[in-house]
Amino acid sequence: MDNGNNVIGVDSYNNAYDPSFKRLRQKVLNSKNNFKEFELNLDTKENLESLEKENIDIVFHLAARAGVRQSFLDPISYIKDNSIATTNIANFVKDMNIKTLVLASTSSIYGDSGQEEMVEGVNEKIEPPSIYAASKLSGEVFAKNILEGTESNVVITRFFTVYGPFGRPDMSVLRFIHWVVEGKQLKLFGNGEQSRSFTYIDDVTELLSMCTDLNSNCTLNVGNNKTSTLNEVIKLIEEFTNKEALIDYQERAYKDPDVVLPSLKNTKNITGWTPKTDISKGIESTVKWYFDNRDVLKELKYI
Repeated sequence: MDNGNNVIGVDSYNNAYDPSFKRLRQKVLNSKNNFKEFELNLDTKENLESLEKENIDIVFHLAARAGVRQSFLDPISYIKDNSIATTNIANFVKDMNIKTLVLASTSSIYGDSGQEEMVEGVNEKIEPPSIYAASKLSGEVFAKNILEGTESNVVITRFFTVYGPFGRPDMSVLRFIHWVVEGKQLKLFGNGEQSRSFTYIDDVTELLSMCTDLNSNCTLNVGNNKTSTLNEVIKLIEEFTNKEALIDYQERAYKDPDVVLPSLKNTKNITGWTPKTDISKGIESTVKWYFDNRDVLKELKYI
């Protein structure tokens, strides 16, 4: 929006996590003169008819029902909000002859990477390790099949543990910050030695902006090739909040991987992109944002 482009936003504001958190983002976006909003659910094709009169050059499909653990509790919602919604979006792009569909996918389709860097087109699990991963991978497949042979490009971006200001309150970084700042028990599933490719939001948005110039189909890992453990993240939060975490160790989460590590060679070759924000700087910025918005953020529900 800040580069002068008109932006259309679509959100159902469902209760997958605290909807009031989503309304905080909405308030920021609605302050922009070049932003227009539609509140609708993408799991029904007819709902997209209200967008047909809009002049759309590129679609960034970032909407999804996320979360590995929750997907086992409510698989139908994940199929509707991920697989079916992505199918509807791909058909919309095809019918409207839109140039590019940028589809946000997930590192969860790789499962546990161990010490290997996960490579696009090589390391995807034939049987994805969770309902969430299966619903996202099927969305990728449906989009590619629907748009094959058309003039529309499909750019699949597989995100690795994105965090930062306005990050999801059901993900570890924001939950941990909230619990530490507010003096609540920090629920840690396992011993905290699980490693993740924590990727700061500004790096992700930089990559997404580069996708507007891509003119061919491709799949891109969007992550950090320097992993950090949950324990390391907690120590950084303690440092930047100047508070001690009250850790409540819980049983390791079902199918929680030990390491999630991307190969970024393909992404760099195609776009020139590499992540710039190290975990220390990213956590520091996110903690500052929390304190700047603490009056509102402390009242949210953190799953």
